[in-house]
Amino acid sequence: MKVLCLDIGNTRAKYALYEGRTCLSTGFYPKFLVRDVRKICRNNKVEVGIISSTRHKNTAVIRFLKKELDRFIELDHQTKVPVTNAYATPKTLGMDRLAAAIGAYTKKPGKAHLIIDAGSCMTLDIIDKDGCFQGGNITPGMNMRVKAMNDHTDKLPLVPLAYNADLLGRSTKMALQNGAVRGTLFEIEAFIQSARKEYPRININLTGGDTDFLAKYLKSKILADPNLVFEGLNEIVLYNV
Repeated sequence: MKVLCLDIGNTRAKYALYEGRTCLSTGFYPKFLVRDVRKICRNNKVEVGIISSTRHKNTAVIRFLKKELDRFIELDHQTKVPVTNAYATPKTLGMDRLAAAIGAYTKKPGKAHLIIDAGSCMTLDIIDKDGCFQGGNITPGMNMRVKAMNDHTDKLPLVPLAYNADLLGRSTKMALQNGAVRGTLFEIEAFIQSARKEYPRININLTGGDTDFLAKYLKSKILADPNLVFEGLNEIVLYNV
């Protein structure tokens, strides 16, 4: 069974193709158009699809997939999933957050997991050892931090992201970079330490577009997997189909 997993984020529209639990390929577009999805489906003989979106619905793409595929899941708070959800407002929970938690937990069940999804926004979520999604925090991602400092001031420039060896910014450019990059790293490390007080044997998972950048500089032991959301989406399909 060929499965198409679609993850529509704030910045990019990403996809992955699975057969069983084997990832065959991944890719992305600025946004999905019907012609893009049609090409992927027909070139790969896709039978089942699932979509998770943080944007407004692309009704044309969803309508096409419902007609084209044998089974299509539009992931929402009512979809059956292989974990429980203790989030107080499940309707407002970003489904990519839940999918990433499912991806982490199904790889290593019976253990608590912290999932750090570093993208446009960064989320830090916990699923406990019993497979119950507890919730977490949402904070600006690194690119959003540098952009916000430029957008909301008169004189601060927009700077590229970079890790500087010096703790102190010796120029305004360095100060902005350190604030965004080191500030993100400090926030992650502090959250990890706090999480370990409540969940001493918690696994730390890092995913999202900034995975490779952050993994080089984090001091804590982490499991880096940029496809964690896709793995969770695929597990939801396997659970339902």
